[in-house]
Amino acid sequence: MQKFSISNFTKRNKFTRMCIGEATVNLMKEKTFDKIKILDIVRKAGVSRMTFYKYYHSKEGVLEGYLQEIIAGYVEECGEDFSKDYPTFQSTYTALNYFDRYADFFLCIVRAGLYSLLINAVNSYMEETIIPRYEASPYTIYYYAGALLNIFIKWEESGKKEDARTIAENISKLKVTE
Repeated sequence: MQKFSISNFTKRNKFTRMCIGEATVNLMKEKTFDKIKILDIVRKAGVSRMTFYKYYHSKEGVLEGYLQEIIAGYVEECGEDFSKDYPTFQSTYTALNYFDRYADFFLCIVRAGLYSLLINAVNSYMEETIIPRYEASPYTIYYYAGALLNIFIKWEESGKKEDARTIAENISKLKVTE
């Protein structure tokens, strides 16, 4: 089973999983993650506990699953530019704009002290999607991925004072040599 494939679940399953994820994010805006109970999530999502446990074993699993759905949507909608010069201005600009749609989710994860969920998901995406198609050291890819995630988080936290185009232009000027 591919981790970041939208087809892993039916549309109905995806809808239910996204509702549970969105409910969890909305609850994280109201209280700390450790204070959220499974009962709070199922009530907010409008699903039963049995439905919750059909998809998840824990609250952390909800966040991981929601993040996987976001990344799968990115892969489906945006694809990637696997040119020799990856990362390109366009790949960086596209990533910033796509993930900006889910800024609340990312910021909730960071505020909850669960940054490791983000970096693990980014690394998995790079291992499954980018590294097999790009002739570079995996560490070069991890470098770019970690830097882009950090830039994205700091951009969101600062209220996006620069636009995505400016950030992508600055990043695309940086070249990592092997």
